[in-house]
Amino acid sequence: MTKFVWTISILCLVLVAVARGQQASSSRLSEVDKAAIIGSVLNLEWQNQNSIPDFAYYREVSSENIEFIEPSLLHTHGFTLVAAERLEERKKDFGGVRYLLFRKIFLRDGLAIVTLSRVAAGPACFGPPYSSERTYTYTARRTPPQLEWVVELVRGPTLPVSIPTKRPLLRPSPGRNPTTRWTRAAGVLSIYPD
Repeated sequence: MTKFVWTISILCLVLVAVARGQQASSSRLSEVDKAAIIGSVLNLEWQNQNSIPDFAYYREVSSENIEFIEPSLLHTHGFTLVAAERLEERKKDFGGVRYLLFRKIFLRDGLAIVTLSRVAAGPACFGPPYSSERTYTYTARRTPPQLEWVVELVRGPTLPVSIPTKRPLLRPSPGRNPTTRWTRAAGVLSIYPD
């Protein structure tokens, strides 16, 4: 019985040590560093939003998880800091709301990992309210000469690709000459008679 108690107590001590080690690694990132990382992420986000494949317009940033940041820092990057409570209220308004939300900022193996979400939510005209969230993961590392944070996009959301599996792609129409004219509509190749 004493071996069992000793084993449990040692296991508890190990778990506490591991938990403190994880907290210490994430707490090494100061608020100044976090602010610099957020500024670098927003610079890259501005460029990504203005690119052709990912054309988006999210210019508001939720204050959730980044309460320590100065609004002027976001304003210099072209974004506006909005209180999280105000964004929740605006989700009920007719136009809805589109904003950026910093989910996590933590340090792992010398790299800062940043999880950023693009959130769009609001009421629909005819139906239930809509809500969508696309999550992006950035890594930031400190460059030695200027000690600036360099950010790169590691992972973005996966785009849904729908491929019809039950119906064949080529389907003859029930006309007298089904191979006369071909058209492509809504991603399905159809055959129509003259």
